[in-house]
Amino acid sequence: MAGPFFEVSLYAGEPGEFPKARNMAYCHHEPRTGALTIVVAPKLFLGDRQRIEAVLRHEFGHALHFFWGYPDHGERDADNLAEQIFGDPIYYDRETIQTLRPGTRPRPSYLGL
Repeated sequence: MAGPFFEVSLYAGEPGEFPKARNMAYCHHEPRTGALTIVVAPKLFLGDRQRIEAVLRHEFGHALHFFWGYPDHGERDADNLAEQIFGDPIYYDRETIQTLRPGTRPRPSYLGL
């Protein structure tokens, strides 16, 4: 991975990978190879464009943190980085507030829709 560029794959996951109603996507980092994949739930595409963009921008924030070597970053860190890069706040609706980590509280949301 020389230079300032990196590759992120986008993969359409299976419905069974997203058992909770609000699980829409996740960023997978393969530590051995450095491969980054954003896996999206088919149900994400049933939402409006704003939801799709918000979730993908958020997951891109995770991908950058992994690429830069910060695997222990948080959900809000991913939001903040994506907002800095794209220049606009990420707004979540009630269907996209989520957490993928067992035993953690759902992350706060802007609920700006």
